[in-house]
Amino acid sequence: MKKRVSILIEEEVIRHAKQRAFEEGRPLSDVIQGALVPFLSSEVPDLRKREKAYQFFCGQPIRLSRKQFKEILREENFKPH
Repeated sequence: MKKRVSILIEEEVIRHAKQRAFEEGRPLSDVIQGALVPFLSSEVPDLRKREKAYQFFCGQPIRLSRKQFKEILREENFKPH
């Protein structure tokens, strides 16, 4: 069962999330949930990796090549839902 929540998120982060939702044709809530589920799972990478990833993705406009993106997903054992 889904539940409505109110949260505060940096404008830049929400802008990127909305863009991703638009590009994938998914609701924003699905994109956010898709990011939270792996983060909250038992396979969460260590804090330093998360902080580095946050700075890389949210501290500036995303500038990743397709190869870099695939490598990051491989390293984090990304499993699509």
